[in-house]
Amino acid sequence: MRILFFASDYKIGLSSLLTDELIALGKIDCTILSVAGESQQEDHLERSLKGHHIDLIRIHGLDEHKHFMSLRKNISNIVKEHNIDILHVQNNWQLALAAACKIHLLHKKRLKTIYTVHGFRNNHPIKSIIARIVIGLCLFLLADKIIFPSQYLKRIFNFLSYKGYVLPLGINDHYFFHNLLPSPKDKLRLIFPAQFRKGKNQDMIIRAFADFLNRRTKKDAMLCLPGLGELREECISLAKKLEIEKNVVFPGLLSKEKIKDLYIDSNVAIVASNSETFGQSIVEPFVLGRCVVSRYVGVAQEIIKEDVNGFIYKDQKELTDILLKLENNIELLKQIEENNFGQRSKFSWANIAYDYFDNIVKPLEQCN
Repeated sequence: MRILFFASDYKIGLSSLLTDELIALGKIDCTILSVAGESQQEDHLERSLKGHHIDLIRIHGLDEHKHFMSLRKNISNIVKEHNIDILHVQNNWQLALAAACKIHLLHKKRLKTIYTVHGFRNNHPIKSIIARIVIGLCLFLLADKIIFPSQYLKRIFNFLSYKGYVLPLGINDHYFFHNLLPSPKDKLRLIFPAQFRKGKNQDMIIRAFADFLNRRTKKDAMLCLPGLGELREECISLAKKLEIEKNVVFPGLLSKEKIKDLYIDSNVAIVASNSETFGQSIVEPFVLGRCVVSRYVGVAQEIIKEDVNGFIYKDQKELTDILLKLENNIELLKQIEENNFGQRSKFSWANIAYDYFDNIVKPLEQCN
């Protein structure tokens, strides 16, 4: 079956995550054509697709959420010209366009729709309830197969589980080394890359870190908080107020490659978000063999086992206690690294691509 894969998103353009997925699908000879709006998240993405012989069609205005009928016509023409059987979409706008194409072309062919759930305003308590209702209704009516990147998302939309399949998001191949790169063992080196916005809780990490430093005579541990956002200056001021500004680094917005290098130079990755639908900030350090200390969010619920490959915490006090435990137990850190590195294959796009083909595409093919 021929798949038309929507590889861009609102305010992002051609996505680095979806580009990685496309490349992996292309390597298993999945017959796939990609579409995206004009922009791209990183400058090299379109070149990467061309380098792997994956066709990309740019659709003007696709990610602007305007001119619906013109876009529907454009996509319908692509479907007819390339004999598409499956539309794989990433958001509600794309789902509506796919549904309109299915209706428009109903007399010619039966199109199937795959939808990957990436989010539902999950960091906004009120908006998330409304979004769950709207997205759930749309998926019930319009999607043939739903991909949930985590068990958490499947539970959120449990009434759609008969259409759903849990398939994790993958990590870029650059994260997969042949050998484990040992983390520094001289002191705790902590990292949490995220936007500085409500719900990410960098302020809680800073307070827990300050409490940790105040209980030690040797104040040499370091905390790295990459990212930008409206709350960044408040967090910088908080670090100064708590007199730990020499121990906290705010490097700003960094490339994915630089973030990977910072993970390698760290030994503990902290995730403080109120909610994650999946959690790249959980999986990226996990794949590199780093200890992950996370709240009970996203995929952390599925992969983290206490004292085996990381820790789950609820609040600031529990986070401080975990840091104190890790600081005095370098052997535990070493064992956690080995455990996580040994389980990294579950987040390889190569393995995920085969899973996608066997459990998403083939069942749809059998329905025709």
